[in-house]
Amino acid sequence: MKRDERRDSVADEQVPIERLEEVFGLVANELRIEILLELWEQYPDPITFADLHSEIGIRDSGRFNYHLNVLHPSFVRKTDDGYRLTHAGREAIGVAVSGSFTEADTLDLGPVPAGCCMFCSGDLAARYDEGQVVVTCTECEELIAKLPISPVSVSTVEPDRMPEVFSNHLLTMTHELSVGFCKRCHGHVDARLTALTDDEPAAYRDALDVRFTCQQCGDRTNLNVGGVVMNHPAVTSFLFDAGIDLRETYVWEVLPLLDPEETLVDGEEPRLHLRIELDGDVLELTLDDSVTVVDYERA
Repeated sequence: MKRDERRDSVADEQVPIERLEEVFGLVANELRIEILLELWEQYPDPITFADLHSEIGIRDSGRFNYHLNVLHPSFVRKTDDGYRLTHAGREAIGVAVSGSFTEADTLDLGPVPAGCCMFCSGDLAARYDEGQVVVTCTECEELIAKLPISPVSVSTVEPDRMPEVFSNHLLTMTHELSVGFCKRCHGHVDARLTALTDDEPAAYRDALDVRFTCQQCGDRTNLNVGGVVMNHPAVTSFLFDAGIDLRETYVWEVLPLLDPEETLVDGEEPRLHLRIELDGDVLELTLDDSVTVVDYERA
């Protein structure tokens, strides 16, 4: 999809461009940023108009009052006890304070060892570049994983722990998506087997690709179906009985889960059948077209 088409899609299906310009314009002022920062420091306690005015240190009360009113009610809530940040206000200033976007372009980590390749058993390497962790094979050069992650998540750990942090982040994200929440805005997502749509799959085997689409912000994420079901109790216990604890294992190294035997049955009630084999034990899963596990059995 081209940039203009994406822009039109946002305007037609999500938030009008004019509304986005208005929202960004609310914080495009140094004084308003100072007000948000002070309210951030005070949160969750409210602060009176007089105290907030004093902390900001601007003499012109009319100018101060004007900019405070601009932030209300989108980013600032007025209560009987004073002013405090709204949820949107906390999100906006929290991202700035944490450095989530200001550090993304400057932080450069890796490459560091990240386990074994599922394709050729070669050495994997992980690197952090422009807000994304990328895991690739140093021998066959296959792309294993590439997902956005806040620089805050990796900048405070030793570089050799980056793959561990990324794997745990991937676990968290897949769980959030699998229970229906967008990784960006936490709105509701729809999940579909990509092979049943006209979309281009991202997984190396088409039938294993799952597309998540947020109904609110329109964010799209493609995942291997093995990653989607890894939080299901039947899968977690199956792996744990085989000595695999996903909290201590890189997700991309669990080959039986990411490369299972599959049978896709199309029709009025599409079904994806997965057969996961590990150390002689077998777990069979049946998923519907919304990627919900509707049946499972150990064989």
